[in-house]
Amino acid sequence: MVQLILAFSEVMNLPNIVSLTRLLLSPLMLFLEFPQAIALFILLALTDALDGFLARRLKQETDLGRVLDPLADKTLLLTALYVLTYRFQMIEPTLLFSLLFRDLFILLGGGHIYLTKGFVPKARMLGKLTTAYISFAIPLYALFKLELFLYPAYVLIFLSFLDYLLFYMKTLSKVKLAPDP
Repeated sequence: MVQLILAFSEVMNLPNIVSLTRLLLSPLMLFLEFPQAIALFILLALTDALDGFLARRLKQETDLGRVLDPLADKTLLLTALYVLTYRFQMIEPTLLFSLLFRDLFILLGGGHIYLTKGFVPKARMLGKLTTAYISFAIPLYALFKLELFLYPAYVLIFLSFLDYLLFYMKTLSKVKLAPDP
């Protein structure tokens, strides 16, 4: 029992708790009115930078964090886009579905890499940039209704999809070495 508690405390460190909080609170946007939903989005988007900073600063990067952080990011962005698309009818669904398609590919590809190669891939820089830009663009678009803020998001989603696709193909083409006896 003590070993189980110690193992749990190693993976549920402060950065992972921040990511888990973002993951669990993101769906609340579905039930809030517009000003509160945008305020919650901004608050939760800021926690994305916080958990990464804490993980590096405290040297607490874990495989769980490599899964939990992007899962929380995807939940946050997709929920916000869903709310803006279907609840408040502010944007066309193409951005939501573009991001959803890319994110499903990333999740399935990352799971396949884990199962076949035995490691959890780290987030790619272009993927992080895409997440950061969309996190910046959503409240700006929602508040000022300038579609100009959305166009770079489409480009970044496409480029990051290509980046993840190339990484996936390159990773799968590498031969996995047998473990040392």
